[in-house]
Amino acid sequence: MATYGCPNCGRERAQLFHHISDIPVNSCLLFGDPGAAQALPTGDIDFAFCPDCAFIFNAAWKPDRTTYSTDYEETQGFSSTFNAFQDQQARDLIERYGVFDKDIVEIGCGKGEFLTLLCELGGNRGIGYDPSFVPERRAAGSADIVFKQEYFSGHTVQDPPDLICCRMTLEHISRTRAFVRAVRRIASPQRGTIVVFQVPDVRRILDEGAFWDIYYEHCSYFSPRSLVHVFQDSGFEVLRLSSEYHDQYLTIEARPSTSTTAVSLASEGEDLIGSVGSFEKAVKRVTAQWASTVRAIAQSGGRVVLWGSGSKAVAFLSAVGDARRHIQYLVDINPHRWGKFVPGTVKQIVGPEFLTQYQPDLVIAMNPVYRQEITADLRRLGCSQAKLLALGESKSKSATMHYPTFRLVRA
Repeated sequence: MATYGCPNCGRERAQLFHHISDIPVNSCLLFGDPGAAQALPTGDIDFAFCPDCAFIFNAAWKPDRTTYSTDYEETQGFSSTFNAFQDQQARDLIERYGVFDKDIVEIGCGKGEFLTLLCELGGNRGIGYDPSFVPERRAAGSADIVFKQEYFSGHTVQDPPDLICCRMTLEHISRTRAFVRAVRRIASPQRGTIVVFQVPDVRRILDEGAFWDIYYEHCSYFSPRSLVHVFQDSGFEVLRLSSEYHDQYLTIEARPSTSTTAVSLASEGEDLIGSVGSFEKAVKRVTAQWASTVRAIAQSGGRVVLWGSGSKAVAFLSAVGDARRHIQYLVDINPHRWGKFVPGTVKQIVGPEFLTQYQPDLVIAMNPVYRQEITADLRRLGCSQAKLLALGESKSKSATMHYPTFRLVRA
């Protein structure tokens, strides 16, 4: 069986375990024209698992296929649920590390909401890097922040800050070890730079058979062990590792270190190997269940909509086969998405008010975290009769796993 080099640890023992063909190469690009949405190129996913560092990556990923620009609409900042989580995370970081009157760099800052929070709450100064930042949407009178519409890389000239944030970005980076080492280059031991990264937790994806959380842009998938490994291997001391947002995100907090540590490859690897082995069967089962649910509602004369039009919706529609023809509209609370079309299946995005007239019979939420928020909107819109289901809801749970849960050994 062919093996592949792991971009997270450099070893050559990764093997393929799951394949997906012809999915849109960008999930969050918006199109005003249906033809352009349908014409977006597709790519393949070949999931490879590294048994040495428990890293999962798309061995078929091609860097020139993905595009990040002002047309890339990724923000979750229109959700009160997400904003409450983001606000609390900013406050916790500021209090835990005394981030007051400091210099902050955020890599992959998106539309700038989190960096703005950090700077306004702590009286800090910020620099944000992201090619998808939209200057016109910057909050009026916001804090002392410079936004750069560019990628951060090993060639970026940047003075060492007091805090470096990189949230929901590393999963878009193929050469993860090289990227984290580039971050280490601007992290100063003398200054005591704190580094905070947040990524999706692949354990939940594997356990749920969450086919809706697999996108072409996400070429890298982390477990606790693979995330700890790449930071320790890149010259960081891990301070804290937590599972957040109903076990959907892993957040790692670290600082530059002059010593080298390595995470034990014991029980965590064995658990992930089992999940990897059963993933293909789980995906087939869960995909068939959702396709059957959609068909059953449609065959009885009912209407089905998806609540959420981002990456999860694009992945869901790509996977459920002919059942997708029974779904005409995607609902989203982000007004910058309304009237646009998603790539691949070319479904139109509408605002919640559209449902007042459309009156769906089944609403499928793309994330169970937002059930309460969506339920309130459905009641307000006079759609209380609609059945609300959520992807992954039966498996969702809330737990926090604080570092050092994992046994460390000195290298």
